[in-house]
Amino acid sequence: MKFFTLTFSILLAFTSLSFLGQTPASHVLVIGIDGVRSDALTAANSPNLDELMSAGVYSPDALNDDITISGPGWSDILCGVRSDKHLVVDNSFSGSNFVDYPSLFQRIENTYSDVNTVSICHWSPINDYIVGTDADVIVNVGSDLEVRNVAVDQFQNYNPHAIFIHFDDVDYAGHGYGFSPDVPLYISAIEDADVHVGVVLSALYSRPNYAQEDWLIIVTHDHGGVGYSHGGTSLEHRNVSFIASGLNIPTQLIEKSILEVTPPPVNCLGGDGTELFFPNNSNVSVLSTGYLDAVVEQDFSVEIRIRTTETPDVAMIGNKNWDSGVNPGFVFSFEYPNGPSWKVNVGDGSSRADANGSAGIDDGQWHTLSVTFDLDGMMRLYTDGVFVSEEDMSGVGNLNTAAGLMMGADINGAYQYNGSLAEVRVWDTLLSDEDVAAWACSSVDSDHPNWSSLASYWKMDDNDDDNYLSNSSVNNPFLDASVNGAQWQIADSTITYDYSGTPRLVDVPVTAMTHLSMDIIPEWNLDGISWVGSCTVTGTCYCLNDVNSDGAVGVTDILLILADFGCTIGCAADVTSDGSVNVSDLLSVLAEFGQDCSL
Repeated sequence: MKFFTLTFSILLAFTSLSFLGQTPASHVLVIGIDGVRSDALTAANSPNLDELMSAGVYSPDALNDDITISGPGWSDILCGVRSDKHLVVDNSFSGSNFVDYPSLFQRIENTYSDVNTVSICHWSPINDYIVGTDADVIVNVGSDLEVRNVAVDQFQNYNPHAIFIHFDDVDYAGHGYGFSPDVPLYISAIEDADVHVGVVLSALYSRPNYAQEDWLIIVTHDHGGVGYSHGGTSLEHRNVSFIASGLNIPTQLIEKSILEVTPPPVNCLGGDGTELFFPNNSNVSVLSTGYLDAVVEQDFSVEIRIRTTETPDVAMIGNKNWDSGVNPGFVFSFEYPNGPSWKVNVGDGSSRADANGSAGIDDGQWHTLSVTFDLDGMMRLYTDGVFVSEEDMSGVGNLNTAAGLMMGADINGAYQYNGSLAEVRVWDTLLSDEDVAAWACSSVDSDHPNWSSLASYWKMDDNDDDNYLSNSSVNNPFLDASVNGAQWQIADSTITYDYSGTPRLVDVPVTAMTHLSMDIIPEWNLDGISWVGSCTVTGTCYCLNDVNSDGAVGVTDILLILADFGCTIGCAADVTSDGSVNVSDLLSVLAEFGQDCSL
C-alpha cells in the first residue's frame, strides 16, 4: 500500500509542478576563449582542444555573422539571438534588450529550478550585463589563471549542471601583438589558454560520477581579428571555431564547401598579372619630404588602383592618423564600419569633411579610385573614371602632417588594408573630369596633359623589387617607397566558399539547452540551431533516462526507478547522478516519457 501511495504522490507532484523542481540528467560546460582566429588555433599546439575536436562535432569554419566586437559577440553566444534582437552593438551595452532575450542561464533556471548554474568571466561585462543575476554563481576575476582555478574548484567541490567560463588573454595578445597565425606571441597565448582548458577538463573528468553525468563541452570564440583590432567583416574577423564534444556525441567534421571558382581578374593595364598584395601587418611607406608633404597645401589630386574583396574600416592610402577623422591629413577608406562604399576623409585637427564613393568595388576586380581636392571648394570622387560624388571641403584647413605617405595602412601602420594596390599617382593640380576618365585604365606617361604636375608616381608593377618601389615621376624620381611586408604575386582564380552549413555563434545556447533536454519554445524567437540531439546516441542507442536500455523511455523505466527508490549506493536508476534514487530521477524520466533514443 505504501508503494502505491508513493507512486501516486510522485505522479501528482509531476502533474502540478511540470518541470519545476527537476534536476537535468545531462550537464553542459561552455568554454569561451576570446579573440581566437580559427586559422591561428589550427596553427597552435593545442592538444587539449584537439582532443575535444576529435570526440564530437568540430567546425574550423564557424562564423560570427554579426558584429565582430566582444559585446555583441558574447551576447550572441549566451542569448542565442543576433544584435537586431538583443540590441547590443558595441561594448557599452547601451540599449540592450536582455528582458526579451535573456541568457541561457535564465531559461535553464526557469525550466529546472533545482539546478546549479555558474558563470566565471575574465571580461566582467559578460556577467555584469548579459548574465546579470541569471546564474546561481557569478564570479568575475582578473586573470585567466583565476578563471581556471575557480572552475576547478567548482568541479571538485560542487555540482554545477551548466557552467560558462571565459578566458580573455588571447584577445589581449591580439590587441598587443597582432591577430595572426604569424605572430608568435598571439599563438603562445592560444597555447596558454589550451593549458588552462586542460587543467579544467582534468578536474571535470575526475568527478566521481563523470561517466554518468553526460557532459557536453562546447568551445567557441566571439571574433578573430586583423592587425591589432577587430570589428570588420573579413573572414579573419569572422571565422572562429566551434566544438561540441562529449562521451556520447557522434564525431562530425563540419567544413565550408566550394561555391564558385572565378577566373583570374582582368587588368586593363595589361601585364602578366603580377601585383603587389597587402596581407595582414603590411604597408608601403614613403618618407617625409618637404616637397611631397607640401603638395596637400595646394589644390591636388590622388589616384590609386585597388583590388579587394573586403570593405572594412581600413586606410588604403593617406598621410593621417585614422583614429579620428578630425585628425589632420587625408585618407582613402571605406564607409564605417563595413562599407559597402569607399570613402575619402580630410581633417585639420578641429574640423573634417567626408565623401562617400560608390559601392561594389569589393568584387575582386581592379578599380581606379580618383579624388580631386579643391581646398577652397569641393573634393570630387570618381570610380573607374566616372564621377560619383562630391563634398565641400572649404571649411577644412591645413592637411599637411609632415609625416610622409602610407599605402595599405594609416600613417601609424594601423587600419591595415587587405588586397592589392597599383598605379599610385599624386598630382599637385586638379585633374579634369575628362582626364580622369581618359587615364583611368592606362598607365601615365608624358602624353598626359598634366605630366609636369605629377608629384609622385609609383606604378607598383613587376619592374619594382621586394624592398622598394621606384618613383616614375619626373619631379620626384628618387623618392622611392619602402615595401614592408607586402608581397608580389600573380593573381590566380578566386574561390568563393559556401559557409551556409557551418555553425554560428547563436547556435551555442540552443545546442546547450537541447543537450539539457529542454524544449526550445518558438516564442523565444531564437536564431540558433542545435548541433547535438536531446538524447545523445551511441552505437547501441543509449539514453540516460532509458534505465533498462531498451531504446525508449517508457513505463518499465518508471517501475525500475520506483523499485530502486531510496537507493544511495551503486544505484543503476540514479539517472540524475545526484547520488541517490529520488523524486528528481522519476521526474527526469517523466519529462522524456515516450522518447525514442535513436532520434
